[in-house]
Amino acid sequence: MQHFFNGNMSANDIKFSVTIPAFKDKYLKETIDSVLAQTYQNYEVIIVNDASPYDLDCIVAQYSDPRIRYFKNAKNCGARDVVDNWNICLSHATGDYLICMGDDDNLTPRCLQDFAELIGKYPELDLFHARSEIIDDDSKFVCLLEERPEWESVYSLIYNPRNSHLGDWLFKTETLCKNGGFFKLPFGWQSDDISAFIAAATHGVANTKEVGFQYRGNGLSISHDLKCIEDKIEAVRASVKWRLDFVSDKHPDNADDQRLVELIKRDARKYEYSEIDDMVEFDIRKNFASRCWFWLLNRTKHSISFKRYAKCVLKAVKHKLF
Repeated sequence: MQHFFNGNMSANDIKFSVTIPAFKDKYLKETIDSVLAQTYQNYEVIIVNDASPYDLDCIVAQYSDPRIRYFKNAKNCGARDVVDNWNICLSHATGDYLICMGDDDNLTPRCLQDFAELIGKYPELDLFHARSEIIDDDSKFVCLLEERPEWESVYSLIYNPRNSHLGDWLFKTETLCKNGGFFKLPFGWQSDDISAFIAAATHGVANTKEVGFQYRGNGLSISHDLKCIEDKIEAVRASVKWRLDFVSDKHPDNADDQRLVELIKRDARKYEYSEIDDMVEFDIRKNFASRCWFWLLNRTKHSISFKRYAKCVLKAVKHKLF
C-alpha cells in the first residue's frame, strides 16, 4: 500500500478528541492527568458525567486547561446502555480522530504522537490501534499485550483475536459518525470490537508498536460484573451473527484474505461457544453450588448443551482443587 498525506495536512494539524464517558471517581484524576501529559498538544478532552452519584465536578474543577470540555447528562444512561454515553461523547467531539477511554484507564505520554505519525503513513485509514498493557489497582504494571502487524486487513482483525479494550482504538471521527456511532450491544460487551470491524471494513487497521494505552484490570469494571452475564451471552451471540453476516457475501481479491473469510465462517461458532463457556465456568467458580444449579436449569435457554455445561463444571472443580 502507498501512503501519503491528503492535501497540505501535516502531523501537527491533526486534532484528536480524547473522550471520557465518566461515572466512577476513584481514578478519574489520574486518567485526566495521563491525557494532559501528552507530548502531542493538538487535542481536546471531552468528559461526559453520566449523572454520577460521585462528586466528579470537584475533580474536573481542579483543572483550568481550556482543552477540557465538561458535560453532564441529565439522566443516567446506566451500565446496560453504557454505549449511549460513548455516543454522547462522540456528539461533542470536534477532532479529526477520536479515542473513547474508560474513566479508570490511562494513555501513555507518546500515545497521540505515535498515532499522529502512524496516520502520516496511513492517512486513508479510518481505524488505528495502540499496543496496550495491563495495570492494577495501584497503577503498577501487570503484563504487556501482544504486538500486532503494522497494518492488517479487516479479515485479519476479525479472525485473529486480540486482547483489546475500548480505549486502545482510534477512530476517524467523520467515519464513526457516518457509521451511526459506536455499535450498541448490552453493557458495551464487544461493542468496541464490532465498531472497529465496521471502521476497518474498507481500508483495514494500522497498529502502533509502542505501548499507548494502559487498561486497568480492577474489580470495579463492568467487565467483571457477573450480574449481567446473561446479557453478555446475548451480546456474544449478536457479535458472532454480525461477523457471519459481514463475511457472507465477501470475496476479497487476495488469497490470504480469501482464506481468512473461510476461516471466519468455519470457526465463528467455535469462538461463540468458547467465549460463552469461559463466562459460565468463571461464574460457577465464584459461587459453585448455586451457579451450578442455575446453569443446569438455564442452559437450554442459552443454547448450552449438557456436554458443554458439564465441561464448565469440571473446569470449575479443577480450579477449586488446584
